[in-house]
Amino acid sequence: MIKKAKIQDMEVEYEVIHRKVKYARLEIKTDKLRIIMPLNYNKDEEIIKKHENWIYKKLSRIKASQEEANNKELNFFMTEPEFREIVLLFVKNLSNNLNVKVNKVYFKKMKTRWGSCSSKKNVNINIYLMHLPIYLIEYVIFHELTHLVEMGHNRRFWSIISTKYPDYKKQEHELLIYWLLVRKLIDTEH
Repeated sequence: MIKKAKIQDMEVEYEVIHRKVKYARLEIKTDKLRIIMPLNYNKDEEIIKKHENWIYKKLSRIKASQEEANNKELNFFMTEPEFREIVLLFVKNLSNNLNVKVNKVYFKKMKTRWGSCSSKKNVNINIYLMHLPIYLIEYVIFHELTHLVEMGHNRRFWSIISTKYPDYKKQEHELLIYWLLVRKLIDTEH
């Protein structure tokens, strides 16, 4: 069920999802707030109040990014075979750079992420990435391959990322902006 809360000067819609979890947690996917709560636990207002500043900061950042997205466009000039070839070339070069071995690269349409990496050394790449500038495609590949060295998004992971991308926060921000554009594309396809 969709509910509403007032957080500072923002009216925020949120969804409460009950699952078999021990603790409540907040998720913000694109611009949607979700509260994942243990079964029979209904203190969503209390959780929102406790994390009000975090929610406000995250949603404000997304709102600003949506405004930046108005000044960007997706690339529709690359074909899927060209994209696959570029990705495989980046995987080959960057895996050598990181001294990691990739088992297999899969291409799929994903609705929530640019890519993922499994403990079996398989890399999944979102086909929608083909609509982004080449430098961001390379960044996403490097990001995913770095997970073959360090699975989590911890200090060591970001330290490895910063060896090639000292300004990685800029790339992460641009990925958010482009994600907002890709979400519109995904919505028009369904």
